[in-house]
Amino acid sequence: MTTQQPRLSAILLAAGQSTRMGQPKALLSWGSVPLVRHQVDLLGAHPAIDPVIVVVGDLLDEVQALLHDTPARIVVNPLFRDGRATSLAAGARALQGGPTSVLVASVDQPLAANLLDPLVTAWRSDPGALWRPSYQGRGGHPLIVPADVAPELAHVTEAARGLRAVVTRHRHRLRAVPVDTQLAVLNLNTPADYAAASPKLSAGP
Repeated sequence: MTTQQPRLSAILLAAGQSTRMGQPKALLSWGSVPLVRHQVDLLGAHPAIDPVIVVVGDLLDEVQALLHDTPARIVVNPLFRDGRATSLAAGARALQGGPTSVLVASVDQPLAANLLDPLVTAWRSDPGALWRPSYQGRGGHPLIVPADVAPELAHVTEAARGLRAVVTRHRHRLRAVPVDTQLAVLNLNTPADYAAASPKLSAGP
């Protein structure tokens, strides 16, 4: 008798209004490709992750053009102006195929193989925990939510503190896996953040 391997889906949040950045974060260059393409390529190439759902707001045409040759599923969130939680809920409602753990990633938090690989390995060792990477003792992103908790993502709201509320409810199951890349704690919120992160591009992940 074989034990069925747990499933892992990914939701990439790319519907933010990028007000502090002044231009769409999803379209920023990261290496040789736009950031949304970089994120999808990494998530889609990982053998443990399927499907990859990308939640967009008003950039549907641009993102579709960038991802047309990938297996990513694009979900439009008409309520994106109401906050990040609405996009997470929209992505979670689009999940199909039965119980699945969910990796929640944001387009403005660049991923790399040396961030994803140890995180997914840790999840495989204990798929019932909430997993996040840590860098020099600081908790980072992305977050993996286990299959029995993942249905809660479809009901998160901004008023109820979104994903943070889910983590708080299950904080006794939260685990961290140390990684050696600062990307685990990097957020591209402003032009200064982006400029400061740019030197990392030539160094690779």
